[in-house]
Amino acid sequence: MKFHWPQWLRVSVKNRKIVIPTVLGLLVTLGFYLAYVSKPASIEQLGNLVFDSYQKWKPRDYNPDTPVRIIDIDDESIARVGQWPWPRSTMAKLNDKLANAGAGVIAYDVIFSEPDRTSPKNIAKIMRENPMADTAKGVFAHMANLKDHDEMFAESFSRIPVVAGFFLIQKHSEKRPAFRHGFAWKGTKPSLIINQYAGAITTLPILEAQIAGEGFVSFKPEGDGIVRLAPMLSGIGDRMYPALSVEALRVASGAKTYILSSSDGTDGMAARGTKNPEMVKMRVGNFEIPTNKDGEFIVYFSKPQPERYIPAWKILSDEIPVSEWADKISGHIVFIGTGAEGLKDIVATPIRAGEPGVLVHAQIVEQIIDGQFLKRPYWIGMIELLILLITGAVLALILPRLGAAKGAVASLFLAFLIAYGSWYGFKAEQFLINPIYPLMAILVLYLLITLSSFYITESERSQIRSAFSMYLSPTMVKKVSEDPSLLKLGGVERELTIIFLDIRSFSKISEGLEPEEITTFLNIFLSPMTTILQDNGATIDKYMGDAIVAFWNAPLDDADHEVNAARAVLAMMLKLGELNETYAKQTEVKWPGEVRVGIGLNTGICCVGNLGSEQRFSYSMIGDAANLASRIEGLTKQYKVSVLIGNSTAAKLEKMAIVEADLIQVIGRQTPERIYILAGEEGMAATDDYKTLISVQEKFLKAYRAQKWASAKKYIPQLRKLAQTMDFAGYYDIMAERIEGYKTNPPPKDWGGVYVATSK
Repeated sequence: MKFHWPQWLRVSVKNRKIVIPTVLGLLVTLGFYLAYVSKPASIEQLGNLVFDSYQKWKPRDYNPDTPVRIIDIDDESIARVGQWPWPRSTMAKLNDKLANAGAGVIAYDVIFSEPDRTSPKNIAKIMRENPMADTAKGVFAHMANLKDHDEMFAESFSRIPVVAGFFLIQKHSEKRPAFRHGFAWKGTKPSLIINQYAGAITTLPILEAQIAGEGFVSFKPEGDGIVRLAPMLSGIGDRMYPALSVEALRVASGAKTYILSSSDGTDGMAARGTKNPEMVKMRVGNFEIPTNKDGEFIVYFSKPQPERYIPAWKILSDEIPVSEWADKISGHIVFIGTGAEGLKDIVATPIRAGEPGVLVHAQIVEQIIDGQFLKRPYWIGMIELLILLITGAVLALILPRLGAAKGAVASLFLAFLIAYGSWYGFKAEQFLINPIYPLMAILVLYLLITLSSFYITESERSQIRSAFSMYLSPTMVKKVSEDPSLLKLGGVERELTIIFLDIRSFSKISEGLEPEEITTFLNIFLSPMTTILQDNGATIDKYMGDAIVAFWNAPLDDADHEVNAARAVLAMMLKLGELNETYAKQTEVKWPGEVRVGIGLNTGICCVGNLGSEQRFSYSMIGDAANLASRIEGLTKQYKVSVLIGNSTAAKLEKMAIVEADLIQVIGRQTPERIYILAGEEGMAATDDYKTLISVQEKFLKAYRAQKWASAKKYIPQLRKLAQTMDFAGYYDIMAERIEGYKTNPPPKDWGGVYVATSK
């Protein structure tokens, strides 16, 4: 089906190649604008991976003087102290030792929601049920009266400010965490889309009565399981609760209230007069914490730092002096958490795949104290959108005019500027500028505009091919469609291999056939021959009734044009045998018996190009080499062979089966030409018969050219027998007749073996 451009697009070819790709480019830009506004999760995830890479390349600088430490309940602590969970009496000892060392605040990333099973009264109850227990001695009653471990733990809480952790859950529960803080808004209070939960798993009341604060420890990793955002606030019903990290900071700073700021706050931080104010930051004491509109904090991780941790067993050990670790604790916010792998509090961060969950809380507080934040203020979104729109518009306008190669350079340069600008913004100021949308737009714009330009160009070329396919060869049509300047008169000199093919006795064949039968016969013969020629890289020059003229190595380069020509000739001879055999067995087509051909091949310099007149021309060739090819084809009748080739062609066919036939001076030329019989391909050249024939043929020609007629003639029977299978035995009949003629009418003594042809 033929394609027709819509009426409104039927402009000039040049304009169409610019207008249509430009329109498509602007539509793609609009599509990416809509994608940016809707923020598909898959594209946003790519942006997250870019920011992860930035953190790996430039992690946050760790400051060992920042007063934050982690007491790690690691694998070695479990091995030394015992199976987790430890008795609350052990935890009380840990808490007291930290308090005595001067810790400022202790924050637990551990939930103490159930009574301690190792408390004396609980152990006594279990032991009473042992069949071997002796209840009469009152031992169990004494145990039951010992101080409860939870009570001991609560008393240790009273000696130092403690912030307990709690879990947020989606299952409804009546219990609510301790609420020892307040919230105040600066600016319009927005409708927060904070993480909402139905309930919580909180600290035991006996412990909760002694704590200074309580914060949630729950994280909400991204879809790929990596923790990048940490919620500073979460909601249960209509109340908001702080995270363990900021609650520990609040208690340490002595603040009572969290001050939350909206985007229309009065401190000039964000856009004023916005229709939908959003949360942009929160203040705890003297510390400001930037957040997104959902109250989430972007965590900027540092590399793993061993000095951040103190193993819990060292604190509990009575053998290690307090002075060894006290200076690392004094005045610090101390987080206690489980880093042992079996305790399952392991999270993935942009820096490492497995980190203790307590590390995230500690790093958040470190950032807030040091003021090292990843920044993504509200106006970055405007910059990203502006970059996207400008990039899309610029590429939509310039790519159709630049072409594929220059367009690729321009696209890569623009992509480099955007990617480097994003990285530089992070490296210099810790800004998170997402380059993914404009980079994806550049890729799609380049591909779509290039493909659309290619499609338009191919459509125009198709019209050129349709217009000229009736006049030019397919190869030349392709070149003309790519370069219309070829449609002018002129030619160039090139080395060509030329073939002339002629049907033997065609005049006699024509006499026995009706005009329609002649046409049918020629179509059946010429079609497969043409296919073979084109399959072997030939350019068809012309058809002259029953003859075909073709050549190799123009218009396209063909380094093996002599070999390809020889292979084509042998394939044509094989096909001719098949045609003769096929049509001899049927009656639908009148076939003129056994059809034979003569083929001449020659290689040499010719002028090839558009030859003719300004009104009508064709892609053809002229030159002495072409004339010689025609003469060689004519000699096939005289030598009773099907194929003869010139010396220049034979010189490149050393691996094929070729047999030197004669040294001849054709009509119209003074210089003798050595001609050869093309007997077969490489397979035949490897046979013993061929090797024997070549050896004997050399002796025959040597004797013949030395005018030793008797000696030459004695080789003919053997040569004729060997040549019988190679289809040129008739050649030796001719040579035998010629020798007999020379016996009665010998050539001059300085003859040299050159035979002078008397006819074409």
